[in-house]
Amino acid sequence: MNIFEKIYSLLAIVFAVGLFLGLIYFPQLRQFHRLVPLCLLGLVINMGLLFVVLRDIFSRPFTDQGRKYMWIALVLLFWPSILFYLPKYGFRPRIG
Repeated sequence: MNIFEKIYSLLAIVFAVGLFLGLIYFPQLRQFHRLVPLCLLGLVINMGLLFVVLRDIFSRPFTDQGRKYMWIALVLLFWPSILFYLPKYGFRPRIG
């Protein structure tokens, strides 16, 4: 990942956590006219995050192809797996 992708990833995660906590602690955000724009913005931001992470997975050389497919499946099916992938592989330089 380059520096822009790393910053984008961190900001997208901060936005997702902030939205989650905001919906818990501020009930006025649960009103329909506020909820729809926030969720649409979150959808766009997280689609970008998914693109960045999947691009990194596809371009990163793994010693075992099964591990690459495992990370692809985890990222597509379970969003919090991105939180594990980024420190383990995403923020480290690609070798090869």
